[in-house]
Amino acid sequence: MKEIIGQKISHYNIIEKLGEGGMGVVYKAEDIKLKREVAIKFLPRHVVANTEEKQRFEIEAQAAAALNHPNIATIHAIEDSENEVFIVMEYINGTELKDKIAKALPTLDDTIDIIEQMAEGLKAAHQKGIIHRDIKSSNIMITPSGKIKIMDFGLAKVGGNDISRLGTTLGTTAYMSPEQARGERVDQRTDIWSLGIISFEMVTGKLPYAGEFEQAIIYSILNEDPRSIQSIRRDVPIKLEQMIMKMLSKNKEHRYQSVSELITDINELKHKNGHAEKDSDKKTIAVLPFENMSPEKEADYFADGLAEELITNLSKIKEIKLVARTNTIRYKGTDKDIKTLGRELGVRYIMQGSVRKNRDDLRVSVQLIDVLQESQLWGETYKGKLADVFDIEEKVSKEVADALRLNLSLNEKVVLTKRSTVNAQAFDDYLRAREFLYRLTKNNIIIAIQFFQKAIELDTRYASAYAGLSESYAHLYLYFVRDEELLDKSIESGMKALMYDPTLSEAYSALALAYYIRKLYEDAASAGEKAVELDPNNYIAFWTLGRIYYSTDRDLEAVELFKKVISLNPDFYAAYSDMYGCYERLGNTVEYNNTLKASTEMYERYISNHPDDSRAHIFYANDLVRIDKIPEAKAEMQRAVELSPNDTLMLYNVACFFSLVDDKKESVNYILRAIENGYSNYDWMKRDTDLNNIRNEPEYIELIKGK
Repeated sequence: MKEIIGQKISHYNIIEKLGEGGMGVVYKAEDIKLKREVAIKFLPRHVVANTEEKQRFEIEAQAAAALNHPNIATIHAIEDSENEVFIVMEYINGTELKDKIAKALPTLDDTIDIIEQMAEGLKAAHQKGIIHRDIKSSNIMITPSGKIKIMDFGLAKVGGNDISRLGTTLGTTAYMSPEQARGERVDQRTDIWSLGIISFEMVTGKLPYAGEFEQAIIYSILNEDPRSIQSIRRDVPIKLEQMIMKMLSKNKEHRYQSVSELITDINELKHKNGHAEKDSDKKTIAVLPFENMSPEKEADYFADGLAEELITNLSKIKEIKLVARTNTIRYKGTDKDIKTLGRELGVRYIMQGSVRKNRDDLRVSVQLIDVLQESQLWGETYKGKLADVFDIEEKVSKEVADALRLNLSLNEKVVLTKRSTVNAQAFDDYLRAREFLYRLTKNNIIIAIQFFQKAIELDTRYASAYAGLSESYAHLYLYFVRDEELLDKSIESGMKALMYDPTLSEAYSALALAYYIRKLYEDAASAGEKAVELDPNNYIAFWTLGRIYYSTDRDLEAVELFKKVISLNPDFYAAYSDMYGCYERLGNTVEYNNTLKASTEMYERYISNHPDDSRAHIFYANDLVRIDKIPEAKAEMQRAVELSPNDTLMLYNVACFFSLVDDKKESVNYILRAIENGYSNYDWMKRDTDLNNIRNEPEYIELIKGK
């Protein structure tokens, strides 16, 4: 149409152009009669001449005008003047949701609120038989007060008036439901799918189905599954991810059947979260792994350990929400920009630092960056001796609080001065021990035990070192050496840790693991629950609780705990196989496949960063068998055996591999070798679905007889 800005059409002065789409051009205008600002949508003239297209435009007006809801843009009138047909709509001074997402992801509480408002608007439309069919983030406006307005019912299907021909795909491709992409008739569930797409987009900053051209996107919608949200953003509640994935079920019978069902789940999620501590009320911070600037590369343990200690310290401040170390460690050495890091980690602030340790000399540089402003909020460099590390930790915590303008309570000020040890060398030995324990191989656990013992010799009241020692003994027993004395030492060390610090979560989780191994399930559950009460990020405690439930055939409860473990530590690969093992026993094929897919994606990423982790290779091999990638699986298995040919746990998992490929003879041979090398977790062996193919083998029956 011709340029009309500054002109008068009917009783409307045209002020400026707001946008343009396939079904019309939108202008901001002034209603001279009612003295108000409005938005006017003109139908293109070449469409006015087309009876069908004009009918579609008129139905948009009829549909939308029938709606009166605060979350739907109001239609004032439909006009015909000077050969122009146009709709007069409420003018909304706000921001498109699409633009808001591109600038910065909404907080999780804001995301839930936006989903709820959109659902309420759609509920009102669906109750009148109106389906939007073009829900997308550019059709959602957000006012300065946070009110959501659904725009443009231009593709509405009203009662029996389906203007679109069968086989015609309308709407923006990336937001189409499978049935819409196939050109089939649709109902309210197509809007629920599109709402799921927007929800995924809000929490991840990405579209679940993407491609360089339309047919590639349609193929993805029809044939592929979206990535796990947890693999993109770790702080998203599991319940919210489940809701989004339910909206995105390809089979519409498996989706929410109405937005009322969705709203019920939203209310449950809000109740569960309590909304007591909104993200907007807390300062969300991710402490990235510190860069090691020391002459010795092996000083990585100190840089990583110092960052972890700062996370622990800052977590004691009520108004700060920290991302767990297990979710930030993968960003070690990253070259991603600050905005990308903030979006992926779901935080407002990023802490970066470097450490230079040269014998007894220490230099620590730290900076706090505001992701939204892309600017440094605070930064400082500290120089001193190794013994000064505790003062540095305290100063950093207090200065970060000052930079964020937080008013620390008296208790918080006191807690920040509390030190787990005052012996710098003991602290150094403790950090070394933790680094070895994280690797979780037999030799590394033994080395970890030696360093924990050295730390305790230097500080006999070092609670954290006792807790680490307790965990080390338990892991050594669980995976490698079935010596009851190890469990005795684990429990004794855990008790000593609690004697010196009764608030230490790590001590309770270590005791939970030891009690679990001893089949003292009530004691184990009690210790595990206390551990997560003291530290909600203690993934080892959640994993132990999950194992307890798995071992007592409470699979549904175990699944939820393993999901929590993965949300806290996406690289803790044991939890993936534990979880799909539960689904396999429950007969839930859909969730089994979803978990297996997430597991293989995790291993691809993890092994590229940890190529010498033999356990990861064998676990990955067993996953590859499950998806019929046998040649690749054999290669991974062979690599695992090369790395750890005599490892007890390796021998057991190789037995699982051969069982999965139905080589019963080799599977039994490796089970026997594992037992000869000390494996004796018969309870797990009896429940392990990987060994189902050899249950009827005479040798297997004989070896578990009486166990």
